[in-house]
Amino acid sequence: MFLSKKEKQKLKLSIKEQIITLQNQLSMAKESSKTVELDQSLAGRVSRIDAIQQQKMAQAGLNRTQQRINVLNKTIEQIDNEDFGYCEECGDEIGFSRLQIKPESTNCVACQQSKE
Repeated sequence: MFLSKKEKQKLKLSIKEQIITLQNQLSMAKESSKTVELDQSLAGRVSRIDAIQQQKMAQAGLNRTQQRINVLNKTIEQIDNEDFGYCEECGDEIGFSRLQIKPESTNCVACQQSKE
């Protein structure tokens, strides 16, 4: 086990802070994805089409944010597992600095680069 308890706690704290930030963004973004009011005037139709497009973009953003929250929650659950922090491809340590930036990483930098 290459990650110390202190490093694991630091990762957990960082992930929890990220989740709180994302949940706040999610709450604010829900306002943008509310149902668009029906307006039958000509100018209203153009505005409504624009509003619907913005609504769909906001909903896509909500979905991405919720998916990120789910991934981070899953990562917190996995941090105490023996194999957390080891590359799924080569088995080497992913590296604490990489995990701080992207805690859900399952590959070391070298293996991730070879995938891309």
